[in-house]
Amino acid sequence: MADAVPGSQKPLAGPDLRPIRGAMTLAMARCTESHRLRAALQIELAGSALELWLIRADMFQYLAQDLGQKAAAQEISRLTPLFKGLVPELAASSGSPDNRAHERSLH
Repeated sequence: MADAVPGSQKPLAGPDLRPIRGAMTLAMARCTESHRLRAALQIELAGSALELWLIRADMFQYLAQDLGQKAAAQEISRLTPLFKGLVPELAASSGSPDNRAHERSLH
């Protein structure tokens, strides 16, 4: 078995995606039935944390259409901590935005 630990018959297990899937499904609870069903199918079929991470873009669109952009952004931002250490975009992230003033010069 290529995915097995040497000396073991069990394949290596990936991260448990059930908590992420559950949170994503819950985030869609206030959406229309068609949006909930579309998202649920995408969430169920996703095979990795990265695929789930990318589904957030579609979720944002559904949420924004049904609840507005502000509510959509809030729901999506609540999901972000669940992906810490699972997707490359967050691996180097400190978890907090850089809100300092930056110098800008005009030429």
